[in-house]
Formats: sequence, structure tokens, C-alpha cells
Amino acid sequence: MTGGWDATAAIALGSNLGDRAVHLERAVAALRKLPRSRVLAVSSWFETDPVGGPAGQGRYLNAAVLLGTMLEPRELLERLLVIEAGAGRVRVPGVQAGPRTLDLDLIVHGDRVVAEPGLEVPHPRALERAFVLEPLAQIAPDLVFPRSGLTVSQALERLRAQPAVDTRATLALDTPAEARAWCAARRRAGRTIGFVPTMGALHEGHLELVRRAARETDAAVVSVFVNPLQFGDKADFERYRRDFAGDVALLSSAGCAMAFTGTLAQFFPTELSPDGELPRAHLVDPGPAALGLEGEFRPGHFAGVATIVARLFDVVGPTTAFFGEKDFQQTLVVRDLARRRGGPPIVVCPTSREASGLARSSRNERLSAEQRAQAVAIVRALRAARERWRAGERRPGLLADALRAVLAETPLQVEYAAVRDPERWTAAEPAAPLSRAQALIAARLGGVRLIDNMRLDGDGP
Repeated sequence: MTGGWDATAAIALGSNLGDRAVHLERAVAALRKLPRSRVLAVSSWFETDPVGGPAGQGRYLNAAVLLGTMLEPRELLERLLVIEAGAGRVRVPGVQAGPRTLDLDLIVHGDRVVAEPGLEVPHPRALERAFVLEPLAQIAPDLVFPRSGLTVSQALERLRAQPAVDTRATLALDTPAEARAWCAARRRAGRTIGFVPTMGALHEGHLELVRRAARETDAAVVSVFVNPLQFGDKADFERYRRDFAGDVALLSSAGCAMAFTGTLAQFFPTELSPDGELPRAHLVDPGPAALGLEGEFRPGHFAGVATIVARLFDVVGPTTAFFGEKDFQQTLVVRDLARRRGGPPIVVCPTSREASGLARSSRNERLSAEQRAQAVAIVRALRAARERWRAGERRPGLLADALRAVLAETPLQVEYAAVRDPERWTAAEPAAPLSRAQALIAARLGGVRLIDNMRLDGDGP
């Protein structure tokens, strides 16, 4: 709080139509007249190239304003929209990157975290945009972004440190509506679409899926959305790394044609409750494959997965969808979902592994070097169970004992180490000997949850 105000709000201003400087000056003057508020600082004007949207747009003038205010986030946003409208701005649903006389975005409102239809604070893409961070760093370098905990100056330094990669090969779209239109146009032209849904924080495992989608279809499409519906732990959701610009840069090297992101309100524009939640009645039933193991330790997780994947399929209309085998039970849920919907075909790709054998995961970044070495015990346990299978063991309980015997000698906190029939899923351990088997493990190490699995009757290395 500053000067007795309830909150310090950061507002980003931009214009690339008409007299840009006049539009910004009039916007600042209007902000000075807001009730129960006071302009604390105004940045210089920064001229930048347009990001996204149609070709041929003029360059932008951008600025930032720091505002001490007693207005609630929703009321402040509504007043910003009135100022925009006064400058002749017309917002078109689903279009966020077109030319405009005036654009006012509420970036931060104190330490508030809001996710409601039409309002998300802090702004979901502010950390990816130099044209927002540079003006803001001039007037409020120590302002903290809730959720990430980064100051403005830290966020800008991190953005500038990212390698300069040409991302023109991958079209980056900010909303599901824009992605829906792009994909529909490709389908009308007879093009096939390979779809890879992700939650961002991309690594080589994701890129392997994208490369395969690019090889096997005309256009590889990737969604980048941290889905709150599948997180039972709010803290885990909030600390999940978000870097859409960095992810797009990686995707360009893998042959991705289009990547898109969005917010929960954009994916479910008419379905959220007033507090920004999706009612339980709107969740998709994940089916029997969601029972047991992950379904037991992460209640509601698979309903969240099935709900967002169904919506993503609606948006993209893919010819084929590609998923990684590391999330084995999830692939069963998604396959069931696709069967009930009549498609798309689901391609399950082998688990991508580091040189040590550890399954690649965005969560691995949170492990120390010592913990990474300890985590390799998971794949050792899976291999031990496979050796028991190759030696002739078919009883699921004894195969699971082989998993647990290896894990018992490590600091891993095991949630489950189990064996299931991969084609006849059961919540409980099968009673009879198996003719095919999948070993599955979930364990925690230093607060990081790791999962992995292996087909025991396969011929893999």
C-alpha cells in the first residue's frame, strides 16, 4: 500500500492508431480524474513493434501508470474500459492483437489474485511482454507480481536473458477463439492438424511430441494452458512455471505451426460462476480409467483433465492428438474420452528420458543435483520389476514387491508402486496372474511429486 491507499495498481497503456501520443496523454488525464484514486507515477512513452495480430500494423506507443486506489479490481477495470471507449476503442470478442486507438490493461492490483470471467489479475501475460515491463520498470522496478513473486525489474531481466530465437515460424495466439478460427480455416482447406496439449514449462519430451505431430500431419498445433481444474493443491498451481513466449520460441525449433494460450474464462466464457469457478455439473466424467492410483491420490484431477481436453478438442478439431506415455493413466482417460466423442485418434508416444533414465518432467527443474541422482531409483525399480517379469513372474503383488524393494532403500516417499493390466484397468490390484502388465510409481522427493511407468511385457530398453 502507498500513501494510505488500499492498493497500488499498475496499468499498461498502448496505442497504434491515430495520434498515439494524444491518446496516451488523454488516457493519463482521465486516470487522474478517477474517484478514490491518485496517479502516483507515469512512465515515458516507449515505441515498440506490434506483437501478434494482422500484418501491416503501425508501431505502438506504450506507457505505464502507477495508481494508488481504493477501487476494487472489477470496478477499476470497468472504468478503464470506459476510458478506452471514449478514445474510440471497440473491443471485439476473441480478438486481442489487432490495431487499436487505446488499450488499457490492469496488470497488478496490490497483492490481489483474481480469476473471474473477463478479469484476471495479475495480467496472465504481463511477464512475457517487454512492452509492458520496460515502461513499468522505469517507475516501479520493485513492484512485485503476485503468484510469481518476481519484481518488475527481475521479470524484465529474466525476459531479456532469454535466448534470441526467431519465433516467426510459430504463430502465437492469445485466445482460444483466435485458435478456433485458425484451425477451422486449415480444416476447410483440407489440411490435417496434429494436436499436442500442454501446460507449458516445455522440455525435450514435449518437443518430441511436437516433432512427431509435425511429421505426421500438415500442421502441428500446441496449447499452452496451466489448467486450474486439475490441481488439487492451490500452491502447486500458483508456482507452476509460466513462460508462453519462451515456450513459443522452443516450439518454433520443433516445427510447430501455431501455439495458443488462454484463461479459464476464455475457455469457458459462459459457464463460470460469479467467483470464477467452473460448477461441478460442468465437469466431464473421466470414466473408469480414472479410478485408483492417480485418481486416489489426486481426487478430481482426472475430471479436470477430461474437462479441459474435451474443450481443447472442441477448439482445435484435431485430425490426431499426441500424448506422452509418462502420464499413463491419463492416456487411458483421454482415449476413453476420445472414444465417447467419436475421435480424434490418440497417439501415445514413448516416455522421453534423460541420459540417466529419469523421465523428463517440468518438475525435475525443482530437484537439486543430489535429488536428481536419488530420483533415478524410480526407473531402477521399474527395471527390477521388468526383470522379474522376464524371469517368469506374473503375480501382480510380487511384481509390485520388486518395485517397493528398490524404493525402500531411498529417501523417496512412495505414494504408490503398483502393477496393473494396461488394457483392463482396475482400481485395485488384479487378483489373478497377468498376461500383460504395466508398472506404475508415484513418489515425492523434497516436496516434488514424480511419476513414471513401464510396460513389463514389452521389448523396450
